[in-house]
Amino acid sequence: MPRGALPKIPCCSRPRGLASALAAVSLSLAPAGGQAGEPGPAQSDTAQTSPNLAQPNLGQPNPNPGQPGGHKEQVLALYQAATRLLEAGRIAEACAMLEQGRTLDPTALNLLLRLGECLARTGRTAGAWNVFSETAAIAKSAGDPRAARAAALAAALEPRLSRMAIAVPPGSAAPGLEIRRNGVLLLPSQWGQALPVDPGTHTIEAQAPGRKRWSVERVVPPDGAGVVIDVPLLLAQEPPPRALAAAPKGQRTQAPPVLPLDDRGGGAGRAQRVIALVTGGAGLVGLGLGAVFGAEAIARRDASNRGHCDARSRCDAVGVSLREDAQEAGTASTIAFSTGTAALLAAGLLLWTAPPSAAGPPSRRATAAAAAGPGGFSLVVGGSY
Repeated sequence: MPRGALPKIPCCSRPRGLASALAAVSLSLAPAGGQAGEPGPAQSDTAQTSPNLAQPNLGQPNPNPGQPGGHKEQVLALYQAATRLLEAGRIAEACAMLEQGRTLDPTALNLLLRLGECLARTGRTAGAWNVFSETAAIAKSAGDPRAARAAALAAALEPRLSRMAIAVPPGSAAPGLEIRRNGVLLLPSQWGQALPVDPGTHTIEAQAPGRKRWSVERVVPPDGAGVVIDVPLLLAQEPPPRALAAAPKGQRTQAPPVLPLDDRGGGAGRAQRVIALVTGGAGLVGLGLGAVFGAEAIARRDASNRGHCDARSRCDAVGVSLREDAQEAGTASTIAFSTGTAALLAAGLLLWTAPPSAAGPPSRRATAAAAAGPGGFSLVVGGSY
């Protein structure tokens, strides 16, 4: 193939056609005699008459080193070193070196073509396609014949591109919604578009003011696969707890006043009646237990008088045991009767002093205290009426 001629690439080539195209571009970029194939910016039509596409005055310093093309020596050295790395099979290192050269001079067409070849060999088809398309646009704007070569390489890669569409369903677009793919912000015009991506794992993030952040990871297969990701409606964030305002200096903080409860309300009256009913029930239970223990005491004493104790209360061993049981049962009966009676009295007082309604007359207050023992029972009642 004559040097500088356009390689023929089938329109629908598969990986074999892509490999042939990359081999063709490698041959066309290989240095031959002096500075052939060296990277350089787009040239004028006069400069294109040189068959080896060498840049004039390549070794001279650029008067504007901050502008594209101002680092020609560095770009040339990176290009040559990356070419040697590619020949040695160290593709990842070569790609990194070519990316560095692209940063220094984004218009070096041969370097861009070599970078696209390098990315395609690592499987980064979308990255290579973007580089070839960008190179074609730069060369076309400068009238450089390498535009056709870059466009042909991009067309050869297009059937193998994997694509990802990030869809935002109606109602999910919260105000201020931002979507990022691998940390890169996507414009709203790109939402829902099947954009070319490199095969592999991609991280999608969505966030909006006042909403919880959402993210997902998705693996995109190679060779023309398509993936669609739906962004859900972001959940609202919980408002932070409100901080108590600090008191102004020089002012003494006071505790809020404690208001006394008015027991004339209907709610308090109902509660008091419920307590009265419960207390009355407990009193009835106490009276019932007193009657049971009293009957047991009488039964034990009668049993001791039947042949175990005489009229002078002289008892044998059985009679002594029966008399002791009768005494214990009698004590329990006395306590039960006393407690039950006190509970009934307290229940009656509670019912009597319970306020009838919220608008009723001032309530009557009463207290009751009961004490019972083996030898007696006492009840103390007091209050205001």
